[in-house]
Amino acid sequence: MIRRVAMGSVSVLVAVSGVLAILTYTYFWRSPGYYLEVTAAPGEDRVISLRDYDDSHPVPYVIRADHLLVFGAAHTQDPHDAQFPVMERSWREFKPTVALVEGRLGFLAPGLMDPVRTYGETGRVNALAKSAGVPTYTWEVPWERTAADAAAKYPREQVALYFVLRPYFSQVRQAKPDSPEKFVAEYLHRAAIPALGGAIRSVADIDRIWHRDFAGQPDWRDVADGGPLAGYLNDIAIDVDTARNRHLVRVVHALLGKGERVFVVCGASHAAQIEPALR
Repeated sequence: MIRRVAMGSVSVLVAVSGVLAILTYTYFWRSPGYYLEVTAAPGEDRVISLRDYDDSHPVPYVIRADHLLVFGAAHTQDPHDAQFPVMERSWREFKPTVALVEGRLGFLAPGLMDPVRTYGETGRVNALAKSAGVPTYTWEVPWERTAADAAAKYPREQVALYFVLRPYFSQVRQAKPDSPEKFVAEYLHRAAIPALGGAIRSVADIDRIWHRDFAGQPDWRDVADGGPLAGYLNDIAIDVDTARNRHLVRVVHALLGKGERVFVVCGASHAAQIEPALR
């Protein structure tokens, strides 16, 4: 009898695991894949650096060509923002065959979680792509690769500080977390990659470095990435931004070369910065 009950429990667990696996691959959202098989693209050297970027342009900033539409959006998690009807109309009229999104989407249960409240404008484009059966890729470079490249130019500790705090600065632009320390603690593992060698191990390390290097500047807990960052963090941010934009141009070039109709969603600044490279 006990054996029968045990076998029955195992069968139930196997069945539940099977259902969860099916849901994971067919219903729940998973992170879009990277698009890394690219080479240098013509004109990528014309990408505008953040140092020279002029933000006096309309938002959304839309670039339209025969087989390319770049929707330079305002970063927002407000589903009622006026840019979303424009975005949806652009999507319908353009009829893309592939979508490129900024950042890394994670788990989402459609119908239970709002894509925009969870992932902003990127979430809305991914929802449009899924409804249309269109594949989605992130146009980002894995952060580990970007961090390793930055560590070849800047001291490890500086690069580690930037990459550990970068998600926090981005979040503060939307809403400051209740506990900055808890939020940042989830990203301390970034400093443990070989390229950074564990240069930062705790929030206390962040405080120590910040007070040493940015005395007189606002505390890191009050910093958002809507404007220039302090000192060397801004230099690193500019280099990382340029690398991201060049990779985006390369991905667009590769997909257009395959005859795809490419819909890109990115921050309006990225759209304006890459426009000269897309001519």
